Amino acid sequence: MITMPQVLTSDTENFADALLMLFDAGHVVVNWNLGCPTRNVAGRGRGCGLMPHPRRIDEILTYVLHKTPVKLSVKIRLGYHDPDEHLAVLEVLNQHPLTEVVLHARTAGQTYLAAPDIDRAEAALALCRHPFIYNGDITDVSGFQSLRRRLPGAAGWMIGRGALTWPFLATQLKMDNGIALPKDGCQGQLRPDDARLLLREFHDLMFADYEHWLSGPRRLLDRMKAQWSYLVHCFVDSASIATRIGRCQDVPSYLQTVDWAFEHSLHST
Repeated sequence: MITMPQVLTSDTENFADALLMLFDAGHVVVNWNLGCPTRNVAGRGRGCGLMPHPRRIDEILTYVLHKTPVKLSVKIRLGYHDPDEHLAVLEVLNQHPLTEVVLHARTAGQTYLAAPDIDRAEAALALCRHPFIYNGDITDVSGFQSLRRRLPGAAGWMIGRGALTWPFLATQLKMDNGIALPKDGCQGQLRPDDARLLLREFHDLMFADYEHWLSGPRRLLDRMKAQWSYLVHCFVDSASIATRIGRCQDVPSYLQTVDWAFEHSLHST
């Protein structure tokens, strides 16, 4: 398994310096994120804010790839303003020795709300000369199967929010590639009670690690609440669980609420 750090910048020299530091730390492949849609990033010309400027992307890649021995992966979106901005960016990326191109099939303005544009993803796959990785709304086995049929030439798949919601999604998808897997939704082969126990074990391990590494109960509570904004969607009664988790003001009340939450049923579809 390769750990691939991600860099979010539009500063050429700082980018090169960061890549050299990462190389010295043992990383040979780094991802350059041109897909982040948040205002404080894209609005300042970083992340997806670079998508309307293919010439600038070309300049940055030319500089850093000649300055460092690190290999680059690049993540993009369809565009910042226009969903066809990625076409000019792909032309630039095709001219550089990249390890892969990851496409999130939405614009920055769509954030994570609109349906991914699979038609444009298909066209981008055909144009891309590098290994093509698809990203966007991979949340279950049946949806993944549909994407594989639409994008048979994809070299890989990036799962983000799907894995934050159901931490065992990657295992399910790998099993589905080579092993018969019952298509019964979120839990895959697991019975509902087993799935709930597994998810609880995952939560408790995460809580213990954060408690060890984070300074103070407030930071711990904030981090766990952020994780619950995803985990809650595994539960049938997600709204009431989200409300009660959000109201917790200290760790003891949080842990008591977690016990209560895990008495609820998980989704089976």
